Amino acid sequence: MPERIAEPQCRRWGVLGVVVAAYVLSFFQRFAPAGIAQDLAAAFHTSAASLGVLAATYFYVYTLMQVPTGILVDTLGPRRILLLGGLVGGAGSLLFGLAPTLEMALVGRTLIGLGVSVTFIAMLKIIALWFEEHRFATMVGAAMLVGNLGSILAGAPLSAFAQAA
Repeated sequence: MPERIAEPQCRRWGVLGVVVAAYVLSFFQRFAPAGIAQDLAAAFHTSAASLGVLAATYFYVYTLMQVPTGILVDTLGPRRILLLGGLVGGAGSLLFGLAPTLEMALVGRTLIGLGVSVTFIAMLKIIALWFEEHRFATMVGAAMLVGNLGSILAGAPLSAFAQAA
């Protein structure tokens, strides 16, 4: 069992809040293409099959990164990995949002998947190290519940925002 890190209570909750917010964003990024599929098809003059590839790119990269993420979190620490992941995911989001072609959007989506793939594993490590062992399952469940709000935001709210914009 890893040694518990002694951090002030308010700092632990603050860091966990930031990580859970990143997890919300991870879920948002996962489902966002579905919420704006018509806009993407029109912008890139493409088919539903191409949009499927665009959406799936995230999942391929996310899946492939799970084992390396565990190793990186154990060696470099969860905070460093979350920072690097946030920078990569942010760059991917910017590239995706400004992409003039479907190919550039695919590169952006790949970077998004790479960046946000670290969030869940790092969140688990932070909870395991910074909080009491007997609260681990409850805290992970609550964090996952809140994280799934991202999928809700990527549906009707994103679609309505895209239509308004």
